[in-house]
Amino acid sequence: MDYKQRIQSVLNYIESHVQEDIPSESLVALAGFSKSHFLRVFEAYTGFTVMSYVRGRKLDLAAERLRNSNDKITEIAYDYGFESHDVFGRAFKRVYGITPENYRRGRFLLPTFYAVNLALQQQGAEALIKTKPHTMIVTKPAMKLIGIECRFEDGVSSPDLWKQYFDEWQQTFGNIAHLRVEPEKEIDYALTVDRDESGYTYFIGIEVTSVDHVPSGTIARLIPKTKYARFTAIGPVGESIGRTYDHIFKEWFPSSSFQTAPGPIMEHYDMRCATHLGIPPEKHEMDIYIPIEPVKTETKEIIELQPYRAAYYKAVGTKGRKWHQVKKEAFDVMIAWTLSQGIDQSNLRIRAHNNGGAPEEDFYYEVYMDVSGIDVSKTEDSLISLIDFEGGLFVVTPTLHRMLEPTGEAFCKWFDQQEKYKMTGKWFEEFFIHGGKVTLDTLIRIHFEAK
Repeated sequence: MDYKQRIQSVLNYIESHVQEDIPSESLVALAGFSKSHFLRVFEAYTGFTVMSYVRGRKLDLAAERLRNSNDKITEIAYDYGFESHDVFGRAFKRVYGITPENYRRGRFLLPTFYAVNLALQQQGAEALIKTKPHTMIVTKPAMKLIGIECRFEDGVSSPDLWKQYFDEWQQTFGNIAHLRVEPEKEIDYALTVDRDESGYTYFIGIEVTSVDHVPSGTIARLIPKTKYARFTAIGPVGESIGRTYDHIFKEWFPSSSFQTAPGPIMEHYDMRCATHLGIPPEKHEMDIYIPIEPVKTETKEIIELQPYRAAYYKAVGTKGRKWHQVKKEAFDVMIAWTLSQGIDQSNLRIRAHNNGGAPEEDFYYEVYMDVSGIDVSKTEDSLISLIDFEGGLFVVTPTLHRMLEPTGEAFCKWFDQQEKYKMTGKWFEEFFIHGGKVTLDTLIRIHFEAK
């Protein structure tokens, strides 16, 4: 399970679709993680929340176009997915501190928001951890916490919540100090909750025996019994905590059979990192609790295809002709033929196969459609042939057109990881086409013949 490759595929997708609307759901599907796990892994690898990265790339390229073209600002705004000139202007000013109009007139120097290439990132962050975090799978009982919290989002300034917490501790928590669980250990908890594409809520507080009385200015958080991976970070907290999170999401999760589960990530601070007790920073310890659940594997369907009669067309490539042009020709010819035969267009099921990776002049894309039981005619000048196909045992998995490549790669890995079925080398993709057009949201069922 190569996390780095998955996140890079998401980054590449963002770059090639930066002028389109990019819903987070499509990125989650591309990565093949649960949404909560994806949001945390993406930020661990890039340093940005998903939507801040998407917005940063859109604004960077829009700024470049403002500088190098005379295109209307409204046109640029629409081209990069902003709803209006005003929405674009507010986003631009929030990030750069200047309006698009003033930037174009003044030619100010703006910071560049580069596309992230994980292959170029400095390697060896793991080596900075002299002692690997001690890891244990634990289940914690339900907890009640009272504390203060703040929403952290990109482009929005936030207060120093830890400073506020310590400066106002007696005033805020003094009246409920007797409710504190294990007060002698002076345990403080920090939670990352309500994480979404744009940010998260950060909570700092104490565990209590009751939330019947919640002081003004605080909030109660109830955490159910949860299974966690607990990581003990060792060293100066300001340094060790970041390295430990890197270890968790770049090393531990990819080699485990777990993913993050819904629920807060919890940081546990106690007397082990109490500087006032004379403990040197290099010996400080704190715990990070990550809610976990087993990785869910999509169920595959096993089907037995009977021999069938098919309408068939093969488009072939030539030097200088791109593969997607060959693919488009194949579908255009087949769909036009189905129209000429009066075949229902509401849900065409066209199967496809190609020799991807071949040189342009050797590339081909063939499409075929089961016409068993359908009265079809064929003229001598028709581009369509009628041929017979063998059946066989196939393992099938669904995907969307936009997710075809990563789903296919994951499907091949699935075969490698199980022993019951072996691929024969024969495969095809079945497109469920509505409205006579193949789109990125077209449903596809990938078929691999197996034995």
